[in-house]
Amino acid sequence: MAKKTILKLVQRIGEAISSDEIDSLTETIEAVEITNILEDSFKEVLDRRDWEFLRDRVLQMDVRAGGDTKLFNLTIPLNVTKLQVVKYIDNNGKFPALEYVTPLVFIERVQGRDASQANVTAIDNDDGVALNIITDQPPTFYTSFDEESISYDAHDATRGTGNLIADSVIIANVIPAIDFTDPTAVLPIPERMETLVLNEAIATAGVRLRQVVDKRAERIARRQGIKLRELEPKTQRDQQVKTYGRTTRSGR
Repeated sequence: MAKKTILKLVQRIGEAISSDEIDSLTETIEAVEITNILEDSFKEVLDRRDWEFLRDRVLQMDVRAGGDTKLFNLTIPLNVTKLQVVKYIDNNGKFPALEYVTPLVFIERVQGRDASQANVTAIDNDDGVALNIITDQPPTFYTSFDEESISYDAHDATRGTGNLIADSVIIANVIPAIDFTDPTAVLPIPERMETLVLNEAIATAGVRLRQVVDKRAERIARRQGIKLRELEPKTQRDQQVKTYGRTTRSGR
């Protein structure tokens, strides 16, 4: 069964709350309100848990934010909600995973370096603390001081000015992008999750726009949410057999 477009979903929500016929997303104030409710419901469902389909996306870091002159930094992409693995190219052209350390450990390690060495440069962070960054080799560990950027312990000046997005790889949880002003767009989620978002939107629209509680829509959304916890991962990586203290036939 094909996914419904944004316009079709808005029409279904409108029908459920006895709205006037909707032919476009902006033809009435109520159509706009329903579209906004659909968007809110979509975001709320995504925020509920660490959904399998949001994980393990492979991408690169972003360039340093405007005004950030710290060459050891790179910006975390806005659509990333959780970093799983951070990699950076090494001298052999491979991308090993870097070690994450807390900000305190990061500062202790880099401040322990000898700033008089030719390959070490002292750079102040945003709070004026001098960080001794190695400038002739790839990074080996990293941290984040603001949850918006990554601070690496080193950068290789022979490859370019500071750390480069082309030399970075991250594996992360990513929120999918969608334009809710496009009537032909479809929700970038597994098809079976569409029912959950639709019924959450119907229940919310009934309360907000009609002051009526749609208990059936709420029950469907509740059941679908529970069901998706088990059925959402297609590769079964999140599946665990519940034995409740009993042994399986294999004896494990």
